[in-house]
Amino acid sequence: MVIFLRSGGKLRDKLKPDVDEYTKRVEVEGDKSLREILGEVGVPDSLVAFAFANGKLERLDYRPSDGDVITLQPPVSGG
Repeated sequence: MVIFLRSGGKLRDKLKPDVDEYTKRVEVEGDKSLREILGEVGVPDSLVAFAFANGKLERLDYRPSDGDVITLQPPVSGG
């Protein structure tokens, strides 16, 4: 199956987009959680505060479906 991961900022640098400036196409084999997929593409789950898939807030144990576009949000920081 194929999913698309999107993000901006420093998280985007780790994601290494290849579809456009914000999006990475990822081929997933088997039934994997978003946490497992992130690990495979080199994005530490500590850099992801939450994810949106199909208009819903999802946890990192979410198991994507073929064609899902998942937007990753890094933790908020600053002062």
